[in-house]
Amino acid sequence: MTMKSIADVQKYVMKISERNGWNLNSDEETLNDLIEGLMENFNRLGYYNCPCRDSQEDRQLDRDIICPCRYAEPDLAEFGYCYCTLYSKADYDQTQPMKMIPERRPPVL
Repeated sequence: MTMKSIADVQKYVMKISERNGWNLNSDEETLNDLIEGLMENFNRLGYYNCPCRDSQEDRQLDRDIICPCRYAEPDLAEFGYCYCTLYSKADYDQTQPMKMIPERRPPVL
């Protein structure tokens, strides 16, 4: 498995945000923490597991939370940003606080 660097993950999230017309979190510290979490998850698991959700450490079981997760689009549609706040809609006013939103992922048994 090829290890990912911070720069690799930055390129990845930029590509995702550009492809979907989303913005990245404008708070530099939060953005850096999320990118670091994605990097650590990739280097540990081999895939970009959402940094804000617990992994089952099995790609098949985690496929719904590989970034961008299955829940990002409905979260952006309803709240303007995703669960971990990495991505937001292009028209979301990031001067407004991003509060915790409800978890859409069903409990893992």
